[in-house]
Amino acid sequence: MHPDEITLKGEDLVAAGQVAEQISFDRAREARLVAEEVSDRIRAQFGSGAIRPATTLLRVS
Repeated sequence: MHPDEITLKGEDLVAAGQVAEQISFDRAREARLVAEEVSDRIRAQFGSGAIRPATTLLRVS
């Protein structure tokens, strides 16, 4: 076995709809999904222009 490989065994599996959370080894992907969900909720409440790059905002002196 290569040192970067792991072996997984699944037992007593259930349908995805019955699981509260699916585990992942990609934490960066999980963080992006959370940020995307929050962004969607903010846009739904405040409009599509609520979140945008800071470089598009006007600077007030």
